[in-house]
Amino acid sequence: MAGIERQISALIMLFLTGLVWGLLYDCLVFLFSKRRQIGDFCFWVLSIFLIFPVLLFTTFGEIRVSLGVGLLVGVACYRRIFHPSVQLSLRVMKRKLRRRRGFFT
Repeated sequence: MAGIERQISALIMLFLTGLVWGLLYDCLVFLFSKRRQIGDFCFWVLSIFLIFPVLLFTTFGEIRVSLGVGLLVGVACYRRIFHPSVQLSLRVMKRKLRRRRGFFT
């Protein structure tokens, strides 16, 4: 049964990575709202540095469909549950920073 436990733990780790991946996307869209190409490039570079070590740690680099599904389910759960509150807090932070001598001008 060690194989099943290992697969379940890898699926849970990639689900959590999907949650972090969604947060990373929201933060980079917030930071690079005017320079979208730079933000997209930074997102994909940081995604490599986020997802590849998790894959190496959990499955020794084996890529399976179930792990991709776990990652996408994590992103979908982030978008459904956490995205509205993160967007609200980022807007509040942007409003407060804008008051400080044109931080986002």
